[in-house]
Amino acid sequence: MICPSRARHNATESRCKAALARFASVLFCAVALANSAAAATADPVFEFEAAVITHLKAHGFSDPKIGNRMDLTSQFATTSAWTLTIAQDNIAPTEISDLEDRGPIAICFVKGRAPDCSEKLYPAVPSEQRWFGTPFYIRDSRVVYAGPGKKRPLLLLKVCGARSGDGNCGIATGLFDYDRGVDRFRRVFANVTGSNNNQETRFVEAGPLLGDVVVSQPTDNAPYAYWIETYRMADSGRYGRVLRYRSRTRYADGNTLAVIDSDMPELLRRLGLWRIGDPLPVPSSQVKCSHPLMRKGEEWCN
Repeated sequence: MICPSRARHNATESRCKAALARFASVLFCAVALANSAAAATADPVFEFEAAVITHLKAHGFSDPKIGNRMDLTSQFATTSAWTLTIAQDNIAPTEISDLEDRGPIAICFVKGRAPDCSEKLYPAVPSEQRWFGTPFYIRDSRVVYAGPGKKRPLLLLKVCGARSGDGNCGIATGLFDYDRGVDRFRRVFANVTGSNNNQETRFVEAGPLLGDVVVSQPTDNAPYAYWIETYRMADSGRYGRVLRYRSRTRYADGNTLAVIDSDMPELLRRLGLWRIGDPLPVPSSQVKCSHPLMRKGEEWCN
């Protein structure tokens, strides 16, 4: 027989154990619910950037930081979610630390959360010069249109490599379209110019050359002028050269217009789009020109 005092003690102990069990059960449920809610509300931006950073660290970047991001899904009506992401290594390569205070940039086409950062825009260069054929600066990144009425969208990218002692850098320009058949972006045009001698690669966004690319590169022999090249999209969607000639514009001739603008009448004439006596093309450079005139076959701004 159990005495009353022991019976009351055992009853109290049983109630305490039951209460503790219920508390533990409630606590477990609360923790489980909190974890579930946290998972459901995880920051998608953090997860996206973490995927890109992890990928870059696995491919040689020491301390990558996310910079620009551009949604490509709506502008190209892509099948999957695509984002252009530009990241930069926060640590400069030892070999050029006297020229650059940060490392190269990465151009990443990200499908969902799967990054592809293999696009370099530059052709292969000798290993001792690799940093001058590696992008370090983003100069332009936007959607342009090769057709009237904002048709045939293209992604335009323009980057600059590591700078040399005289400040020159290789400017790489690329155009990309979206290939719906394989659900990915493909490069349809690429070239590289320097930056110290009035070189330029220009995507034409209006006028008779809409959708074309015009390039000016200095010649390497006298009389010093420029090679003017025009590239046009073929039926395949890729660009091919349709014109190349030595410019009317001479190097350091004092013309304030950009080389492509000063030689635009000659370029259009060679393509059968302009004749002497027609109104002069309106310069697209930043120089305001209310009274353009022709001088020695070259357009000048009075």
